[in-house]
Amino acid sequence: MTTSIDNPNKTNRKAVAGIIILIIGSVLLIEQLDLFFFPHWLVTWPMFMIGYGIYQGYKYNFKKPFWIWVTVLGFAFLLTQNMDHAERFVWPVAIIGVGTWMVLKHNKRNSEQYQTTDNNYKEI
Repeated sequence: MTTSIDNPNKTNRKAVAGIIILIIGSVLLIEQLDLFFFPHWLVTWPMFMIGYGIYQGYKYNFKKPFWIWVTVLGFAFLLTQNMDHAERFVWPVAIIGVGTWMVLKHNKRNSEQYQTTDNNYKEI
């Protein structure tokens, strides 16, 4: 049986998830009661995508690329919902970004696969 002393990161993640849920619930309640003015875009599904992406990044120490994809998609949807004719430039820029990421990641993987020793290439 593992305790929070054995695995402190698991307890920390649960606390962060609980804080995020409390913040979301509080914002929704304040919006319904009209206590403060929140921008209309603050409580939309693209913002929840962005929040989820950032949470996933935090959860895995920003090492897995999933959080980037979800966050960028959230921003793209947020821009297309709130700007006139934004889809004309948002989606082409997103596609260019994905292509650039794929090329750079591919080159990085190939360069890390081989290392030099005594002017000879040795596969790792």
